[in-house]
Amino acid sequence: MSDEILDAESSTLNKNLGPIDHLRHLLKIGWEAKSPLIQSFIIKYGLERELKQILDDR
Repeated sequence: MSDEILDAESSTLNKNLGPIDHLRHLLKIGWEAKSPLIQSFIIKYGLERELKQILDDR
């Protein structure tokens, strides 16, 4: 996925929804954890540990 798509999706982040909650939302609506967009998002926000925890909790 391009940076433009990541930026567009990231723009939905706001004061009420932080990166970890946004990651949960993306996974809940059907994005695959290994998709390029999700992987870029995880790297951008340093959410590797959080992703593992989310996947373990499923």
